Amino acid sequence: MQRLMPVPSDLQPWLMAAVVVDAPVALAQSHFPAMVSSMLVVRLAGQVVCRGAPVPPAAWMSASTTATVYEHSGPVQAVGLVLQPEAAAALFASACGLVNTLRPLAELVGPGWAEVEHAVRAAADDGARLQMLCDFIRQRVAPPSPCETRRQQALTLLQAASDNATGACQPLGLSQRQFERRFVAHWGMSPKQFQVIARLNNTLGNALAAPGSPVVGLAVDQGYYDQSHMARDVRRLAGQPLQALVQGSRSPVTEHWPLQVGAQAQPGRTGMRSKIQVRSR
Repeated sequence: MQRLMPVPSDLQPWLMAAVVVDAPVALAQSHFPAMVSSMLVVRLAGQVVCRGAPVPPAAWMSASTTATVYEHSGPVQAVGLVLQPEAAAALFASACGLVNTLRPLAELVGPGWAEVEHAVRAAADDGARLQMLCDFIRQRVAPPSPCETRRQQALTLLQAASDNATGACQPLGLSQRQFERRFVAHWGMSPKQFQVIARLNNTLGNALAAPGSPVVGLAVDQGYYDQSHMARDVRRLAGQPLQALVQGSRSPVTEHWPLQVGAQAQPGRTGMRSKIQVRSR
């Protein structure tokens, strides 16, 4: 159904995972939770609709603040890269501040994308297709590109949010309100909302990695007040109760395959992590 390919070591600051998806005709939907990461996807076969609109054949899927359902028409085949949370706006300036958004890669990247997409579609196999996408990222970030500078700026914002206390923003020369405005302008969501979604991603990843672990222990480990607090967040941001998500993801063919990708994307299979520390609110 889906499989992960190793991310080249030089691209690990930019990529969480390289993914191949081969969804059979019997799988009518894909269910994504709210996510702090985004994806570049090239669809090779099938049609996909999101919120009533066709998904472009080559698209950037932004970070999201709600659960999202994608409707399939026919078998769907695709290759894609899951970006580190701080990578999207660093790679593509026009992605800054966007959430809950789908953009054609031709629009996001510009005229150079057509050649990349042609090479991806003409490649001999999925491994070669992903290599083409990785080469695209590698060329995008190569000096004298400003991408690395923008990535470091994004990490600075994340670190300030992680350390957020009364005077946490002083090193940036910003008041608390100014910092929050800058964070929203960059990430498309407030620091607190980012924290909540990042914690959800961690929670789902850890729940799938250790499905037999006590739920109470998981809630404590993830920094929730209690089990009911965690349950509310999971249902609100992933669309279903945690137990249903864990059970549903065990099938080799499941609409919850994005959760499986998230659980496998990080070293140690600990879920879709961000570099922001999440505290209970």
